[in-house]
Amino acid sequence: MTPRSSSQSARPSYLAFVLIGVITVFWGVNFPSIKIAVAEFPVWTFRVICVTCGATAMLSIGKFILGHSPFVAKGERKKAALAGLCNIGGFQLCVAFGLMVVDAGRGTIIAYTMPLWATIFAVIFLGERLTLARTVGLIIGLSGLLILIGPDLARLGTSGGTFLLLAAAVFWGMGTVLIKSHNWTTPIIILTGWQFIFGGVPILLGMLIFEVGMEIGPISTNALLAIAYSAIVPMIVCHLVWYTLIGMLPATIAAISTLAIPIVGVYSSALLLGEHINTSEWLALCLVVLALTIVLVQPTVRRGQKR
Repeated sequence: MTPRSSSQSARPSYLAFVLIGVITVFWGVNFPSIKIAVAEFPVWTFRVICVTCGATAMLSIGKFILGHSPFVAKGERKKAALAGLCNIGGFQLCVAFGLMVVDAGRGTIIAYTMPLWATIFAVIFLGERLTLARTVGLIIGLSGLLILIGPDLARLGTSGGTFLLLAAAVFWGMGTVLIKSHNWTTPIIILTGWQFIFGGVPILLGMLIFEVGMEIGPISTNALLAIAYSAIVPMIVCHLVWYTLIGMLPATIAAISTLAIPIVGVYSSALLLGEHINTSEWLALCLVVLALTIVLVQPTVRRGQKR
């Protein structure tokens, strides 16, 4: 990846605040959007559409607008493929299938425990130090998660959707650590485009095996809009905004901008889908956001003090 330039500031500009607001809202709304889409449209085909849009946009913009080579550097293809299988293949499928049976607000909270799992994997595989603050954050976050999925743990036979969403968070965390473990020479926008391709291969195979020839019933306008939204806005717009943010801010500070996404996901699910948010879900949401704040903010503050 490109090293952070000296122009990047620890103090976000007004434009950075606007961009943070954009990805917070757009990514948060994506979870109820996915739920609307998969209620009426085949899951594998839906995800093929999404990853195709993402790959096409990232590689086209990278090559024709930014002037990058559209290929992953030769020695980086294996790691890029593994990251794509985790970040795209595993995450996208687990979220889509999980949201078929789990409320979107609940699913958002579970999926956005990703930084907790990334922290655990970074300690195990990258040798990062588990500080007191990180330990406290993990304990708080996992406690929130346990409050949320505890009832499902007591009845394993009916909790498949919950565990798929938990698996999505774990896949995403592992993919994040895979990306972090290598000093990439491939530009990030090209790397992301190829992650869509590598992760999209098993999704395409699933579509060819399970959904070719499947009859699709009438699709409502809301479902069509949800499919278009999930394929275009999160896959293209949010990724481009994210790369702009990373170019303006240190990556750790940019990561903090994701803290409000579960909150938007919960509220938008209540507004768009009429989902009821119970006390345990509110408590879990508060604990998870607090945990992510500790895990993400504390290292950033420490780095800022060292500078």
